[in-house]
Order: sequence, then C-alpha cells, then structure tokens
Amino acid sequence: MVSTTLLFNARQYLQDVVGTEAISAIPDKLWPITHQLPLFLQNLYKFYETSLLGHRCLLMLSISQEGVPPAVVRKHWQEVHKYYQGEIIYIAETVISYNRKRLIQQRVPFIIPGNQLYIPMLGIDLREHFKSARQIERAFLGSATQAILIREILHRNCSGLAAKELASVMGYSPMTITRTINELTHWKLAEITKLGREKHLYFPFSGKELWQVALPLLKSPVTKRILVSLPDESRNEIQNNNFLTGESALAKNTSLADTGTPQWAITAKKWSSLAERDNIHVLKIDSSDAIAHHSMDERVIALEVWAYNPNTIALGSSSVDPVSLYLSFEKNQDDRVRIACEDLLKQTWSTLK
Repeated sequence: MVSTTLLFNARQYLQDVVGTEAISAIPDKLWPITHQLPLFLQNLYKFYETSLLGHRCLLMLSISQEGVPPAVVRKHWQEVHKYYQGEIIYIAETVISYNRKRLIQQRVPFIIPGNQLYIPMLGIDLREHFKSARQIERAFLGSATQAILIREILHRNCSGLAAKELASVMGYSPMTITRTINELTHWKLAEITKLGREKHLYFPFSGKELWQVALPLLKSPVTKRILVSLPDESRNEIQNNNFLTGESALAKNTSLADTGTPQWAITAKKWSSLAERDNIHVLKIDSSDAIAHHSMDERVIALEVWAYNPNTIALGSSSVDPVSLYLSFEKNQDDRVRIACEDLLKQTWSTLK
C-alpha cells in the first residue's frame, strides 16, 4: 500500500515539475525484470520503468518507511545498475536534511514527492521545503473529508456532485464542504471541474484503488470509548437507532468470536445528550479489559464516540461501514483481530467488484 501511494505521489510530482509531456506514463505493473534481482532488493524496493525528458529511467521506490543510510542506498543503487543500463532514481517518502546532503554527495538521484528532486544527469536540482517524519505522521484528513472519501469508496456516489449536492448528501454545511474539497484536491485525491457557475468534485480513483492511495492519510474515526451501565429503555433506544461497532461488528461480519458486551457507535452530539441523563453510569473509559470483565452483565454496553456520523456511510442497517471499522482497529495488536480485519477488507473488495 505504501508503494502504491508513493508511486502515485511521485508521478504527480514529476508531472508538476517537468510537465506532463516530459514524462511518459508510469506503468502500474512492476518492472518485468524485477524477479531477476537479488531477493534483498526485491524485499526493500519496488521498481517501475518510465521515460523522463527523453531518457529511460527506472524508479526505485523504497518500501520501508524507516530511514535508510545514504551509503546503503548507494550500494543498492549500484547493484541495480548491474541489471539496468538507464538512469535509476531512488524514491522515498521522507529524507531528513542531513541524509539529503549525503545522498547528493553520493551522487544518488532521488525524489521526495512534494519536497525534493535531485537528478543531476538531467540537470534537475530542485530544493524545496523539507518535512520531518514527525510532520508526515501527523498529516491526516479531517473527519468530514474522510467521511466523504469513504462514502465514495463504498457507495461511489460522490464523484461528479456539485458542492451543494455533496453538502445535502453528507449533511454538512457549505463551509465544511469547501474545506473538504480543498483537502481532497490538496492531497490530489480528487479534482475540481467547473460546470457553469458550479464546482463539481471528481475522484480519479475508485474503490480499492482509492483506498490504497488515501490510506496513509486516514485514521480511526473513534474519538472516545466508554463503558456504561444503562436501564432497559435507554439501552433499547441505543440498539434501535445506532450501529454495531468494534469487535461486535467484526464478529458479526467475520469468524471472530464475539466479546459478549455489545459495542455501539454514536456521534458526539448523541453522547452529549446521553451523558446528561441521571440513569447512566459510566464504568470505565477506553478499556478492552473492562469490556471482557462485564461481558456477563446485560445492563452494560460499550460506546464508541465517532468523529463523523456512521449513518452516512454504512452499507447496511446493523453494522458500521467496513472501511471505518478496519481503521478503528489501527492500534489493536491482537492477532485474532488483525486477521479478522484483513478478512473483512477482502470481503469488502470482493463485494464492490
């Protein structure tokens, strides 16, 4: 997934810098001779061939998100040269300033999409703003933007809409929609076409491909997890008007065993209203151990407060959407859960086809 996003960003960056005509289309399939390379190179990089300013080039995309010492990159670059006679360009998501200087000293051509471009044999040396790895990690889409993107992935009914139509579909204000459109176009996840006086949003990718490109910018929709004890009427109200989430939803859609304590997704507005009631008792906040401890108590349910309304994206009437559900487990290291999450995604892509 990382290499797919990096390839897309590199393609866009090259087109922005040297022009669409100066670069040939970069194929989505790997360089055919990749399998002849030593295994350690196949495990560390993805290779794609293209033409840049009339020169044959091989793009050497780093799979690892950890910094690789420039001297090591140089050795790998030289090894690939035994199999490729054209120019080889190293591409990574981030390179700290110190290592950038060392790469230049090593005369290794490199591209950091959106930030740096150094290809001396073509006379290109573009030095821009350098983002630290920490800044990259903090770059996420806003909650409304993520909601729109996931709705497009699953329902495919946002692309082509005018801004006011999108606001109506998602239940957001025009100001919020303007901000989401700016985010989507900034990250090159969508484009804007003007028809008359109206701006229409278009997604160049769809389904699984859009998911892969956007994944580094997505985060868990869950802002808070709360374990509560409620009387029957309040508990029934939640069950009848909200969606299963967490391991309850995962168990419903995969082979994962259920926890026994139902888990429900609600909006922050609903939680604020619920928290004001006298008959609610908060037991523990954000604790999976607490959920297991109270699994036999029918009065206890777990609530997840979501950053966006699950109702606008859900595919069915009982569980939250599978993409958001997958993201909600981003920090869960339980092997059973991780396997179930991957199974959930496979089912989703199969259904979308």
